[in-house]
Formats: sequence, C-alpha cells, structure tokens
Amino acid sequence: MSLARDLIDAALAADLTQNELRVFLALFRQTLCYGKTADPLNMKRLATLTAIRKDRLAPAIAGVTDKGLFTVQPHPVFEFEYRIPADFLAAYPDGFFVPALPKNGDAFRFSGETSEKWEHTSIYLTTPNLTPTTTPPPEIPPTDVSRRGDLSENTETQALPYPASFGKQGRKSAARILDGLTPDNARDCLLLLTTAMEAGKVKSPLGYLHQLAQAARRGTLDCSALQAQQQAEQQHSHAQKQARLRTLADDIRGIDALFACAGTPMDKLTTAKRAAWLAEFNTLRQELQL
Repeated sequence: MSLARDLIDAALAADLTQNELRVFLALFRQTLCYGKTADPLNMKRLATLTAIRKDRLAPAIAGVTDKGLFTVQPHPVFEFEYRIPADFLAAYPDGFFVPALPKNGDAFRFSGETSEKWEHTSIYLTTPNLTPTTTPPPEIPPTDVSRRGDLSENTETQALPYPASFGKQGRKSAARILDGLTPDNARDCLLLLTTAMEAGKVKSPLGYLHQLAQAARRGTLDCSALQAQQQAEQQHSHAQKQARLRTLADDIRGIDALFACAGTPMDKLTTAKRAAWLAEFNTLRQELQL
C-alpha cells in the first residue's frame, strides 16, 4: 500500500458529494503531490483551486474534515492549515514516497480532457505473477594466469570489498595475501570472508582469508554461499518490484476514479504526478519482463 492509496481508498469509501470530492482533490494535490503533510490555504485560494462558489465551499470543506480525510486548524497568515490526519501518517513512520516531477511541466500540460481512460494507458491490469524468478548464478571463472599481477600495487585493490572491521594495516595485510589473484577471485575471497565473519565462524580473519586465497589459486574455491546469497537478493528484489508494481497500479486507478467521480479535469500537477507513477510502472514492467 501507499499513503496516496490509503487516502484515495478512504475518499472513495466516504461517499463524498461532488463538491467535497473537489475539496479533497485540491488538498490531496497541495499536500501529497508536493511531498508535504500540511498546507496553509485561505478560502479565496481554495475556491480558485476547486472552482466552487464561496457560499458552497465551507460546507464542502466541513464534509471532508468531518469524515476524517483532512484536519483543519487556524493559521496566522493564510486563515487555515489543512493537514493529512495522523492516523494515515502513522503507517509510514519513515516518510512516504513522492515521485520526482518533471521540471518542465509542458510535457504533462492538461489538454482540457478528463484524465486518460484506463484502457488507453499501458498499465498491465492482470494480477502479476508473484512467484520469484531466479537467474542461474554466474559461473566462477577459473584463475587466469595471464591476468595475474601484483594486487597489492593494483589500483583495483582500493575498490575491493574489504570487511568493515579492517583498518589500513588490515587491508595492506589482506592485499598481500590476495596478491597474484585476479580481481574477481580476490573479491570472492573477501565476500566469503565477510559472510563467514558475520556468521561468527571466523576466529582469525587473515588466517581464514589465507585459506580462501590458497583455494582460489588451486581453482577449488567454493563460492556456493555467494551464489545462494545472490539468488536470495535477486528473489527479494523481484518480490519488492512486484509489490511496488501493484501499488502503482492501484494508485493510478484510484486517482482516475476520484477525478471521474468529481467530474472535474485533472489539474496540471496531479497529471504530472500520475505521469511519474505511470513512467515508473512501465519501467518496472520492462525490468520484470511482464
């Protein structure tokens, strides 16, 4: 789920009048679309944003706030401050996702029509397959004698994944142990060392690294632990992308439904936000090969 979807679901379930929907959409745009949780607005500005007559605006605002979709409190300069309720924000203690909007708004300028119909977008409506796909782990290349060099003097040494606990002297000692290995084999040795250290299996890190380096020189280095870790990371990443794909599809459906119910054209900022969601959606679809 997402904060946007939570608010949209609540609005759709609240049986709002058309004017109340317009107020909700204006507040949604002024807060969430700008990555904010609150925004101060006077009545004149809100009337402009909603295209509602001032005598009908106050009841519409009251309908939105009474139904718990936004809270309102006096503001010393702009009359009122409208805020996303704490109950919604509590589900996202680490903040909420706001897609980057284009600097040049011309690309998403409203054309005068209501938001594009769902069937005219490239969004994939069927439920994505949640079964993680795994990519066969890459084969560990044998030690290439022709690529051997003095690793301790190679600039690639600086980019090797030494354990975080290794200081300057520890890295120098490790580089001497790994001297003569290809950068790929040296990297595998260090990753295997780190994995074993995190599992509490290592008493002497440099001694353990020496054993790994010797195995690499013999061509018998067992990298199955790294392959299993890589597969697990790939599966986790795949599942995260699938979940994000569903969230984006729900968010786009919801915002389209709200504007359709309100009977009002989608404003420029919300159109840009929707386009950013759609762009991310299509990128994820390509990455997942759906």
